[in-house]
Amino acid sequence: MGARVGSKVLEVGSGLGFDAISLSRIVGSSGRVVAMDSSHRMLKAAQEREKNPGQAIEFVLGDASQMGFHDGCFDGSRIDRTLQHTRQPEKVLAEIVRVTRRGGCIVAYEPDWGTFTIASRNRQVTRKLVDNWCDNFKSGWIGRDLYEHFSRLDLVDIQIIPSTLVVTDIGLAERVFDLSRNANRAVDLGLVSRSEAKGWLDELREDDIRGVFFCSYTGFMAAGRKK
Repeated sequence: MGARVGSKVLEVGSGLGFDAISLSRIVGSSGRVVAMDSSHRMLKAAQEREKNPGQAIEFVLGDASQMGFHDGCFDGSRIDRTLQHTRQPEKVLAEIVRVTRRGGCIVAYEPDWGTFTIASRNRQVTRKLVDNWCDNFKSGWIGRDLYEHFSRLDLVDIQIIPSTLVVTDIGLAERVFDLSRNANRAVDLGLVSRSEAKGWLDELREDDIRGVFFCSYTGFMAAGRKK
C-alpha cells in the first residue's frame, strides 16, 4: 500500500481489526486508519481489541459498495478476503478506487476456491464436493478475476502475487474448510449419496492417521496504482 507515517488509509472488511491495528502503528499518531465493516458485531470486537487509546483508528459501519467518503480522500486502500462474499465485487472495487487519491495504491487479497484441492482416491465425489464448496461463495472465483477488475478500473503498475496454503492435518482442515458440513450439505442438495459422503470422509480420516492427508488452495494478492 505504500503506507507510511502520516498516511490516511482505508481498510474495507476490517473484521476483528488485527490488520487495522497493525496499519495504525505504521501511520502513527499523525496518520489515520479508517476500518470499515458491514458487521456491527465485528466492529465492536475490533474496538475492544484496540488497547492503545492513542492509536489513530476510526471504526466505521457501512456498505462497501456505497461508501460515504469523498473522492480521493485516502492515500491507499486495501481489502482482504471480503470480495469472495460479494455478488458484485466490481462495484466494491470501483468504490475503493474512487475514494483513493491519484497515485495511491489499492491492494486486494482473495482466495480462488476453484483451486481448492483435496487428495482422494475417489475423484468423482471429490470433484462434486470441492465444486460445491466453491459455489457456496458469492464470488468463489474472485482470485482469478482480480487482474481483469484492476485492469478495467484503469489501475497501473498492476502486480498479481499468488500464494498457496497447504494443510496436512484434517483437524485444521475441518476448522478452515468445514469438510464434514460441506459433505452433509452436498448430501442435502442431492449431489452425492449419504454413503458416498461417509466413505469419502472415512477415507480422509484414514489418510490423516497414515500421515498422508493433503489439501490446499491458492489465493492471489493484487496491487495497482490509481492514475
